[in-house]
Amino acid sequence: MAGHTEGGAGALPGRKLLKLLPLGVSQVPRHSDLHAEQNSPPGVAAFVTQCLKEATEEDFSSFHKMGEARENVDTDGKKHPIVIEKLKKKDDVEGTWFARRSLHEEVSYEELDEVLRKDHERNEMEYTPAIYDVNTLLEWHVDEEIEGVRDVNIRITQMHHSMPAPALLNDRVFTVLLVSFIPTRPVSGTLSQSIDLQLPVDLSTFPPAVREQSHVQVVNAKHIYKSPESGTAFQKKQDGRKIVEGRYVSLEKIAKVEKDGKMVSKWEMTTNSDAEGSLPLGVQKLGVPGAIVKDVPLAIKHIINNRPQERGMNGE
Repeated sequence: MAGHTEGGAGALPGRKLLKLLPLGVSQVPRHSDLHAEQNSPPGVAAFVTQCLKEATEEDFSSFHKMGEARENVDTDGKKHPIVIEKLKKKDDVEGTWFARRSLHEEVSYEELDEVLRKDHERNEMEYTPAIYDVNTLLEWHVDEEIEGVRDVNIRITQMHHSMPAPALLNDRVFTVLLVSFIPTRPVSGTLSQSIDLQLPVDLSTFPPAVREQSHVQVVNAKHIYKSPESGTAFQKKQDGRKIVEGRYVSLEKIAKVEKDGKMVSKWEMTTNSDAEGSLPLGVQKLGVPGAIVKDVPLAIKHIINNRPQERGMNGE
């Protein structure tokens, strides 16, 4: 067993957190349940501080603009037009990162923050048809004060995605360290801001007690989905199916900003991923810009439909 000593002042000297290379057990923040396995892990404060630094330095205005998508959200008896900027940047090491940016008057910053920062993955499952299971494997209880941020949440979670053409493509599972917080000093031009990052994790480096929380089992060197006992009908239908481990990294920034004398919400997101399996990476990349654009109207419709007055109108 490695034993537990805390790393130095930097979270992970020499490497960025926002990259597609998965984090091993000694690269996630110190946790009492990982005491025997972690060797010089970063402290929670150092890790979150590095997350804040990298998120703040990510300037979406430096991305190349690919065009715009125009969507309409039909709900509450109204049509809400949404314009979404499609962006990308190329990294010499990481390849192409795709991104999007949108401004919203139809939902408030507080509503977006509620859905995108709090219980991020469970809310995403609610409004994204392809996600059929999310599962928390390990959670950090962050009680310490960390300079520059508040309301810090850290957990390792798995998200299970069904794929188009299931006869040809296996489902995917993405294991990520989800880190979210509110900066106490929002960047210039921003009245309020919240941030969440999803960082890929190598679950094979974690102890059995953590791996056993997974809904993925390894049988004869194959990864198989195991539905929870209380699973939904669709989860039970997927039980026993082969599943492929993919890699996913993302950054989302929500902000309250002023535009033309009005308060609006700004939603920025960038991602890099590799679904692995037999699907060539070049083919995967072709579908990413459209896929991340679709998330916007889905989330906006979910927010509007779940406002208290809307639930009452629907008889809930």
